[in-house]
Amino acid sequence: MPAIKQKSRLLSLPQAAEELGTTVNTIRAWIYRRKIDFVKIGRSVRVSEETVQRIIDRGSRPALEDRA
Repeated sequence: MPAIKQKSRLLSLPQAAEELGTTVNTIRAWIYRRKIDFVKIGRSVRVSEETVQRIIDRGSRPALEDRA
Protein backbone atom coordinates (compact mmCIF):
# COMPACT_ATOMS: atom_id res chain seq x y z
CA MET A 1 0.00 0.00 0.00
CA PRO A 2 1.51 3.39 -1.01
CA ALA A 3 2.33 5.86 1.72
CA ILE A 4 0.04 8.85 2.09
CA LYS A 5 1.72 11.96 0.75
CA GLN A 6 1.36 15.55 1.85
CA LYS A 7 -2.18 16.88 1.42
CA SER A 8 -2.85 18.18 -2.06
CA ARG A 9 -6.22 19.36 -3.28
CA LEU A 10 -7.75 17.10 -5.90
CA LEU A 11 -9.11 18.78 -9.02
CA SER A 12 -11.84 17.51 -11.32
CA LEU A 13 -10.83 17.13 -14.96
CA PRO A 14 -12.55 20.40 -15.99
CA GLN A 15 -10.72 22.23 -13.17
CA ALA A 16 -7.36 20.72 -14.17
CA ALA A 17 -7.99 21.57 -17.83
CA GLU A 18 -8.80 25.17 -16.93
CA GLU A 19 -5.64 25.50 -14.81
CA LEU A 20 -3.55 24.22 -17.71
CA GLY A 21 -5.43 26.15 -20.41
CA THR A 22 -6.31 23.00 -22.30
CA THR A 23 -9.39 20.86 -22.91
CA VAL A 24 -10.86 18.09 -20.79
CA ASN A 25 -10.29 15.73 -23.72
CA THR A 26 -6.56 16.49 -23.59
CA ILE A 27 -6.46 15.68 -19.88
CA ARG A 28 -8.39 12.45 -20.52
CA ALA A 29 -5.94 11.49 -23.30
CA TRP A 30 -2.95 12.11 -21.00
CA ILE A 31 -4.59 9.93 -18.33
CA TYR A 32 -5.39 7.19 -20.86
CA ARG A 33 -1.75 7.19 -22.05
CA ARG A 34 -0.55 7.38 -18.41
CA LYS A 35 1.35 10.60 -19.12
CA ILE A 36 0.15 12.20 -15.87
CA ASP A 37 -0.59 10.95 -12.37
CA PHE A 38 -4.24 10.68 -11.41
CA VAL A 39 -6.41 9.47 -8.56
CA LYS A 40 -9.42 7.25 -9.11
CA ILE A 41 -12.04 7.23 -6.36
CA GLY A 42 -14.85 4.96 -7.37
CA ARG A 43 -15.90 6.22 -10.78
CA SER A 44 -14.44 9.68 -10.24
CA VAL A 45 -11.07 10.62 -11.71
CA ARG A 46 -9.12 13.49 -10.16
CA VAL A 47 -5.76 15.19 -10.72
CA SER A 48 -3.87 16.68 -7.80
CA GLU A 49 -2.86 20.34 -7.76
CA GLU A 50 0.69 19.08 -7.24
CA THR A 51 0.54 17.19 -10.56
CA VAL A 52 -0.80 20.26 -12.36
CA GLN A 53 2.00 22.41 -10.90
CA ARG A 54 4.60 19.80 -11.89
CA ILE A 55 3.32 19.90 -15.51
CA ILE A 56 3.62 23.70 -15.50
CA ASP A 57 7.12 23.58 -13.97
CA ARG A 58 8.34 20.97 -16.47
CA GLY A 59 7.05 23.03 -19.40
CA SER A 60 8.40 26.37 -18.19
CA ARG A 61 11.39 27.76 -20.08
CA PRO A 62 13.38 30.83 -18.99
CA ALA A 63 13.42 33.89 -21.22
CA LEU A 64 16.57 34.59 -23.20
CA GLU A 65 18.61 37.64 -22.29
CA ASP A 66 18.46 40.59 -24.67
CA ARG A 67 21.43 40.24 -27.01
CA ALA A 68 21.16 43.65 -28.65
